[in-house]
Amino acid sequence: MATILELTNNVLPEIGLPKLTSLVGNNNQTALRTLALANREGRALSKLPWRALAKRNVITTASSAEAYALPNDFSYFVDRTFWNDSNDEFMEGPLSDERWQADVSGLLTVTVNDRFQIRADGNENRLHIRPVPTSAENITFFYMSNGWCRSNGGNRQTEWKADTDVFLLDEYVFELGIKWRILQAQRRDFQFEINEYDRERNKAVARDGGMKTHRILGPVEQDFPPSGNIPETGFGS
Repeated sequence: MATILELTNNVLPEIGLPKLTSLVGNNNQTALRTLALANREGRALSKLPWRALAKRNVITTASSAEAYALPNDFSYFVDRTFWNDSNDEFMEGPLSDERWQADVSGLLTVTVNDRFQIRADGNENRLHIRPVPTSAENITFFYMSNGWCRSNGGNRQTEWKADTDVFLLDEYVFELGIKWRILQAQRRDFQFEINEYDRERNKAVARDGGMKTHRILGPVEQDFPPSGNIPETGFGS
């Protein structure tokens, strides 16, 4: 993986700017602008469903406790991945405020599945579960992390903190993103660069993690047709 200093120095000469000897902590105007735009580009790309950001979380409930903390690096949930592993049941949610209020204070609702909602509890969002657990159960779900870069020591981060930090997502797309953003900040034409960026970003996200093959003629009973088991030597003997 290339460092943030290497990634930015790949871009700067292409738009007529000199390479930098350092980026983070450098008070040079080019360095300050490049670092700010590199952080903006990292945050923007982290909103997309990259596999490097997908994590599985397990929450163990406690008796009479309705609200539970979300992971420290939580960005957003992966839809329809909530399960109660203790009873092998899918969890319904997130519920709307209207549905939650009716469930708690209005209609008597009897359902098989647990329900959940995300809302403020004190100064942070927390996961709320209905019915309120009466014992220790394992609630699992997938979410996307907000840690799109990492330090040389392996710690995930939400911003560039050192020249040796590395990017966890597609480096080529990141370079294209920095390029058009710098051109835009300098009030130079960037239409070609942003069009190239959009194309490459969409392709990178589409093929990230691989793609399942879909048949235009519909499903078949098996992925591959049967074939004869023919030896490589001694055929016919």
